[in-house]
Amino acid sequence: MTKKIGFLLPNFAEGGMPKVASNILCGLDDHDYEKHLILLDKGSEIKYEHGAQVTFAVNQGKSKIGKVFAYLNRIRAVRKIKQNGNFDTVISFGVTSNIINIVTKSGEKTISTEHNIKSIENKTWGFFGKIYDVLIKLFYNKSDEMIVISKVMKQDLIENYNIRKDITIINNPHIINTITQKSAEPLSKEEEALFKDKATLVTVGRLTYAKGHWHLIRVVAELKKSIPTIQLLILGIGEMEEDLKRLTEQLGVEENVKFLGFQSNPYKFIKNADVFVLSSLFEGFPNVLIETLACGTPIVSADCKSGPREILDHQKDITKQIHSYEVCKYGILTPEFDGEVNLTDNAPTQAELEMALGIKKLLSDHKLYNEYENLSKQVAQEYDVSKIIKQYQQAFNS
Repeated sequence: MTKKIGFLLPNFAEGGMPKVASNILCGLDDHDYEKHLILLDKGSEIKYEHGAQVTFAVNQGKSKIGKVFAYLNRIRAVRKIKQNGNFDTVISFGVTSNIINIVTKSGEKTISTEHNIKSIENKTWGFFGKIYDVLIKLFYNKSDEMIVISKVMKQDLIENYNIRKDITIINNPHIINTITQKSAEPLSKEEEALFKDKATLVTVGRLTYAKGHWHLIRVVAELKKSIPTIQLLILGIGEMEEDLKRLTEQLGVEENVKFLGFQSNPYKFIKNADVFVLSSLFEGFPNVLIETLACGTPIVSADCKSGPREILDHQKDITKQIHSYEVCKYGILTPEFDGEVNLTDNAPTQAELEMALGIKKLLSDHKLYNEYENLSKQVAQEYDVSKIIKQYQQAFNS
């Protein structure tokens, strides 16, 4: 019997949650599931494949008061969509959608999913972050099922939000074969020139506080002292772009750091780079690390909460804290950054120095480099949608 499943998200534009939802939707068999995409932002752009029927709720508010009224209107709109839709299950993504999913329950099974460390992320949202802290404590236990994407996230919800119900851990699914194929696409002549005679680092992510790009630029300035050919390619856009560009000028690395903006195919850049580097201050379960493994490029990552250790250290102690770089099973982890925005030419912090040392270790130790290259594509298969989707099917069918 075909199950009718609703996927509830704020939008389906650029971002981690829409990509995860897209991979789940594409991984579900059309004969077994009737798929519906319910988007809170009316008229929002759709950038990912989905294979579902699409319904929009209402426009997002602009002022604080406008956002509150829009939220209430969204609740009414989603409740009506559910009542008319007769869904078997509605799965929601992120705190905004989760709360609406829970309070509009209309006979269907509700599944809430979280994709970041709420006790950390909510602090970056100011007034609304405090509101969400309260709403999570009030409502999350009322969801029929809670899914998180990492062990640390489960721990965070239990310890900081008193979520007592069983929490299921399902890592993000990826379409590994598609990533591999896209990574093999040829570079243009201009793109080839970027890599010529350079020791190339690459990073991918929005230019926001959470990604900590200023730390990485300061790492490049340190590396330039011993590796004059070092360069960093930054793929992404965001509100910190101008600040970061000014920092490269202040540190004298404007020729070593190139801002390439949003790229529809980041995988070919990752594949052709020497090292992928992640400087995030916090993550949920960083999709980009799995994608990099699929591209076969060795990784150096800050040991932030959460995800990098679970991916690169594989089943080891997720509570471990390090003060120097650590050679792990599938990549190198470096101490987490303090998160203090430093747009000056002050001396590098200890964590920045350790990331520089970790990168130098990987570039100079050819045996270790080759081991990571050989292992990466193999471990990436563990996160393929064909394996992960079975866990979601179990949640939908139970």
